[in-house]
Amino acid sequence: MFFSTSCKICKIIRIFLFSVFLLILLALIQKDKLHYLKFITPENAAYFILVAGILITIYKIFEYFKDKKN
Repeated sequence: MFFSTSCKICKIIRIFLFSVFLLILLALIQKDKLHYLKFITPENAAYFILVAGILITIYKIFEYFKDKKN
């Protein structure tokens, strides 16, 4: 019932909110054991988003030219 809607955007928003809720819950429960997550900084997140965006763009361009040939 949680994912019964057919709206793709609604599903993405629900999954995002659920994952944020789990991260908050993890942070509250395991405060002293989260030292291994110190590498997650705003700068590293920005690098990840940048690299993921570049890879997706390259894939989409490749897919566009592949479909254009056919």
